[in-house]
Amino acid sequence: MLCGEYAVTIGVEALALPVGPGQWMHVWEFDSPGGGDRLIWEAKEKNGNSWLNESFSLPLEALEKADEKNNSDRDRDRKVLHLMLSLVSEGFWKPGKSYRIETQLEFDRSSGLGSSSTMVANFARFAGLDAQKVQQQVFGGSGYDVAVAELGKGLVFWKNGEVANWDKWSLSSDLTTQWKIVFLGQKQNSRNALSDVKSKLEAMKNDDFLMHQLQQVCAAVKLANQVPMLEAGLEMWQAILAMSLGLETPYQQFKFQPVKGGLCKWLGAWGGDMLLINEVFAESEQKALKKFHMVSWNDIVVNQRTF
Repeated sequence: MLCGEYAVTIGVEALALPVGPGQWMHVWEFDSPGGGDRLIWEAKEKNGNSWLNESFSLPLEALEKADEKNNSDRDRDRKVLHLMLSLVSEGFWKPGKSYRIETQLEFDRSSGLGSSSTMVANFARFAGLDAQKVQQQVFGGSGYDVAVAELGKGLVFWKNGEVANWDKWSLSSDLTTQWKIVFLGQKQNSRNALSDVKSKLEAMKNDDFLMHQLQQVCAAVKLANQVPMLEAGLEMWQAILAMSLGLETPYQQFKFQPVKGGLCKWLGAWGGDMLLINEVFAESEQKALKKFHMVSWNDIVVNQRTF
């Protein structure tokens, strides 16, 4: 999400773009062995290492209820899979058949590039489900990331109550040639981050002046056709939101010094995931940024070039 974070949950538009790396999902159906029908789910990292390997009996109701008392990462992941699988329509899994689902990421799981949203989009497509409904029942949040994963193109995303809406939007790669993404190696849980500011978001929703400000800034970013206008809008969005929600900007968290013509903005949940910077800022904070992994925006984000 380039612009619109947090406020997208209270009706403000968000601007989002897909990245090239994604997540694969392969499904195998086979005759069940003597032990009964089962579903095996294995999730693999970018390097092929398995980070999750779970097995469920079919029908799914046979899942042991003792898991509900556990709070380990593995048990939480198992509950997420169980909840998602429970949304599948009755009769989808064939009697006498077992299934193996294997997913593999094309990006590091710690990067914050969308391991959950791409999983939801893939599974919903396979199971014939509404991906937005799956997202809301399993993870919550706005659902913008699932919409991007489904569409594979840039979009404007907004919500009317619980209803998700989106329309086409593109950002010319000519405007982003100087941009870099800084991976901080510290994945944030965006749902926890959203929960932390929920009460302030509700207050913001009832502040007509503030909502108008945010909508105007997002509209300016959406329509920007020059680099200074685009980058000034992103900095303004971040400043207004940080002040309204009591969140630190990356300048405050990392003690960075603002520089004329520079850009430094959170991407993903604030306090982790990624930073968006331009070359002016990269040069000014070269020493501090050296310890992080950086890639060119245009090398990873699917923009649209103007003609």
